[in-house]
Amino acid sequence: MVTQHHDPATDQGTAQRSLTVYGYVPAWGVPDISPYVTKLVYYLHMTGHEHEWQPQSLATLDDDSPNGKLPYVVLDDGTKITDSNRIIHYLEAHSESPLDDGMTAEEKAQALAWHRLMEEHLYWSGVIQPRWREDAGWETYIPYIVQGAEVTPELRAALDAFRARIMAEFDGQGMGRRSDEEVFEVLQEDVDALSTYLGDKPFFLGDTPRTLDASVYSFVRHLIDVPFDWPGRDYTRGKSNLVAYAERMRERIGV
Repeated sequence: MVTQHHDPATDQGTAQRSLTVYGYVPAWGVPDISPYVTKLVYYLHMTGHEHEWQPQSLATLDDDSPNGKLPYVVLDDGTKITDSNRIIHYLEAHSESPLDDGMTAEEKAQALAWHRLMEEHLYWSGVIQPRWREDAGWETYIPYIVQGAEVTPELRAALDAFRARIMAEFDGQGMGRRSDEEVFEVLQEDVDALSTYLGDKPFFLGDTPRTLDASVYSFVRHLIDVPFDWPGRDYTRGKSNLVAYAERMRERIGV
């Protein structure tokens, strides 16, 4: 199996190659507990791309994934591509009907900015904060991670070690150095921005679904559908247009 990154601008291939997506585990109605894996799965459903989902063992994650993160995909010829954005760029470049075909330079710039807001900012305040930092959320999260397995002392130690790894990243990014109240404030600002920009449009950039919608839909679902009783979930559920948008996307792509 080849383990390498691909540059969609230079690699040549065929459209609609079957692939296997490696993720964590599904939970509470979303394809995966990772918003990035979920985003990729949503994109594949939006484009009708043939794929298979497989769970990745955390014990071998650093060996199997070149960047130690999920998702990664394996194409039908054994080629491995990592990072949800690089995977989608690759698939768009090799698609006969790319979702982002015809976008203006301004729309592309807007899409990039919204991707950054969600994936480099909202991810930390809306996903890591309630699941990994807050003790109550962490205890609620564990059963979903282990998928019914008995939490032995050895498994608990491994889980706590992985939590420490995530929290180190949380602090390194900077969000983890804020108080709980400050994290909630920045989450509110980001959710407000998403809701305001969406307005009453059917899709995030207008009348046509784009790759950005896979990201927005994923993050909205990961905010409003989680089983954690926390203010961010309730705040996002209070944005009726985001909730309606998520329902439209669910009806459109079937997941």
